[in-house]
This record gives sequence, C-alpha cells and structure tokens, in this order.
Amino acid sequence: MDWKKTETIFIIAFLILDIFLLVLFIDSRMSSSPTPLVSQTLEEKLKSENITYGKIPSNPEQGSYLTTEPIAFTQKDINDLKGQKISVLNADQRIYSVLTKPVKIDPDKYGADLMPFLKSDVFEGDRYTYWDYDAENREMTFNQKIDGRPVLFNTNGQIVFTLNKDNEVISYRQTMLGDTQMFDEKDDVISGTDALEVLHQHGDLKQNSKIVNTTLGYYNLVSLPSSDVYLPVWAFEVKHDKQTTFFLVNGLEGSVINTNDAQANEEVPTEESDAALKARQ
Repeated sequence: MDWKKTETIFIIAFLILDIFLLVLFIDSRMSSSPTPLVSQTLEEKLKSENITYGKIPSNPEQGSYLTTEPIAFTQKDINDLKGQKISVLNADQRIYSVLTKPVKIDPDKYGADLMPFLKSDVFEGDRYTYWDYDAENREMTFNQKIDGRPVLFNTNGQIVFTLNKDNEVISYRQTMLGDTQMFDEKDDVISGTDALEVLHQHGDLKQNSKIVNTTLGYYNLVSLPSSDVYLPVWAFEVKHDKQTTFFLVNGLEGSVINTNDAQANEEVPTEESDAALKARQ
C-alpha cells in the first residue's frame, strides 16, 4: 500500500472538512446575530403613528428676542374712523367700536372679504392678519404682525370682530403693540420640519393626530415692568379626537415651550360686554 499517497488523500479530506465546518460556523454566527436597527426618518415615524400633516414651511428664516409693550390710543388715532361709535377703554389701550352699518362677510373666506374694511376703517388695520374664527361665539380674530409675523396668543396685539347671526360684523375691539427693540442681531430660526421633529421627540403628538396648521410667529415669553419679551416660535395646531391643541416650539433654541395656552381668553369690561351681547341678539 502506498502510505504516502493515502496520507495525502487524508490531508486533503480533512482540509475540505475543516473548510466545510468553518463555513457552517460562520453561517451560524451570521444568522444568530441581531439585525442592525434601521433609523427611521421623521416622515416614516409619523406615518407609522398615523400622524398626518400638510405643507410645513421650509424657507430659511431669521429672528431675534425682542421687546415691545401695548400702546395707548390717542384721540388723533380715532378721529378719521367714520361710520362707527368708538370708546377707548382700559387706560386708553383698547378701542371698542360699534359699527353704524354692519359689514356682511363670509366666515368661510378666512377674513378675505373683511380686508377692505380693515385697511380703510380700522386704525393701522393693515398691520393685522387673519388668525381664527370662533363660530360658537361668532368672533373673528386678526393678530398684529411683528417683523412680518403674527403675534400669537396675546390680547395686547389683536382685533376681534363680533358677528351677528346674519354673519355681519357689528363691532370690534382692538389692541396694539408699539415699536419693537431687538435684544441682539437676528439669528437663524430652526426649520418647521426640525421644530416638528422636536415636538415629536418630546412626546406631545398622539397617534391618529392631524396637524392642520403650522405658523411661525412671535410669542410673549415673559413680562417685565418696563416691557414684554417676545421670541419667534413655531405654533402647531393639532387636532385629535375632535379636540384642538396648540403646541409651541422655540424657534431659536429648538425646545418645546410648556404652555396650556389656547387662544387667550380676555375679560371684557362690563360696558363692552353688555353692548356686544345686545348687538348679537
């Protein structure tokens, strides 16, 4: 017997067996290793939770902390306002007007057909922009703009129009903020998408929610003895189970602002309240 030849055959056979066992070992390790986690995009996360949203503003924005305070209206401010009976209340910081001739509008047009009256018959009316219509109280709200953006949830920078049952504007109350002063140079504001991701990570968005509106505006962060401090915020109007909630994200620092604010409620002076109630009836 040729032992040398037999020895060679055994060596080759064991080599093949070793290779086979090595392949089996590697395959076993690969199959038992955990599958790497795939990072989901924000869009995928929201879709998996059935959170729907419309267009989120994506243009680069800049903003700054700024200060301002309510102004006191003067007789000169209201002298040219015709066709209305005007009272100046709350230390001259609120105009209350009853129209001589009601203005017919369509609440479903988001204030578009009220703009001509706003610009021609309301003091500095072109500095306000449509915000909301409260069908239950028949009130349409316009918010003052600062640096081209609406002031949010602040009765010191609003015009609230009261409608009668025939959808006619019969009165309004107005407040206004004065000149602004920036704390510092303007800085970049986070994008609407980044603000939405911050809100999602914070855990505020519930499954099966719908984001119906996204607005970049200014919010009164704190009130000081001499003035109020405002900052740019992203405001998300979210509907869930027939309830509407507003969530705010600091546009400069990228943090959620803890607030239970909905549209701010205002205690109307008795004289104003009684007149508005009679006009609605």
